[in-house]
Amino acid sequence: MEFERGTGYGIPRADLCALVLTGEGPPQPAGVVRAGASAHPSGAVTHTRHAGPGGRVVDTLVLDLASLERAVTAVLLVIRAEGGPAGRIPAVRLRALTEGRPPARLDWPGPTGGPGTAVGECYRDGDGWRLRALSRAAPPLPDTPRPAAPAPLPRPEGVRVGPGLLRVAFGAPDEVDLCALFELADGRKGVVQPLGGARGALWLPPYVRLDDDGCGGEGDDAGDFTGPLLTVNLDHAPLFRRVLVFLAVRGGGFGRLAGQVAVRPEYGMPQDFDLAPRGGDSAACALLLLSRDGDTLRMRREARHLPALPGLSPQRTVDYAYGWGLRWTPAQS
Repeated sequence: MEFERGTGYGIPRADLCALVLTGEGPPQPAGVVRAGASAHPSGAVTHTRHAGPGGRVVDTLVLDLASLERAVTAVLLVIRAEGGPAGRIPAVRLRALTEGRPPARLDWPGPTGGPGTAVGECYRDGDGWRLRALSRAAPPLPDTPRPAAPAPLPRPEGVRVGPGLLRVAFGAPDEVDLCALFELADGRKGVVQPLGGARGALWLPPYVRLDDDGCGGEGDDAGDFTGPLLTVNLDHAPLFRRVLVFLAVRGGGFGRLAGQVAVRPEYGMPQDFDLAPRGGDSAACALLLLSRDGDTLRMRREARHLPALPGLSPQRTVDYAYGWGLRWTPAQS
């Protein structure tokens, strides 16, 4: 079974999964085969993913039905969408390839909600198997694995920051967005970014604000910056758990893009640094990480380009790399 679809910024993410059913009790975690859990314990059902032409992504499920134990009564083929209705996913192709037979194309139902949609089922018929197309809600996948979170961050390093205003700017082309992920001490977390008007606030939660005119917040040196400026109010440092400042490229990658990151604490020395160009498909770059260390915040330079992941926006790529755990939905520019 192949599931090919278009990907890109603002397009919902989708996955093709297999649910191996025994007919005895609810589905078990070991019976779920998908990205992140790419093989059934029997080895008879496997999942692979690769990049297709034109920026598309292809999920492939290979079923060796003859190798499944007799207790298995059916294999349900499920598509799950995240970040918006699957009907917004472009260039969808869903087809079954059976050895010795021409490919059979299945209709794309374009589900609009729920945990997933069952698009096909392989079921036992005597000593053989049959495949039928479906278009109905699928049962919840048990303990569906999320993309693996990284190991916990080590004890914060870097310089102690606060109080006062911390300003960060990056001189770059218009297609690069300056953004920040935040997590407050009370558990609230989110993103500050141009998309969707999520520009934050300086004197109210999240105490992080993005300005376009280079004049974010009061201070004698507010006029030193031109272009987008991100300001963190470190007078509220006890209310932060962590803040990650990063860059996201809209509709492309860093390639040969370079620039200087200006980091200006209100009290203390500037921490400016150059960001070297990075080839390849990197569309996100983590700049600075502020982390709680006891009663203080410490700032660590990251300057870490993150490789693009199929079907993920730059923001979600950063989220997964640092284990933020946000629920993303497409934002309007």
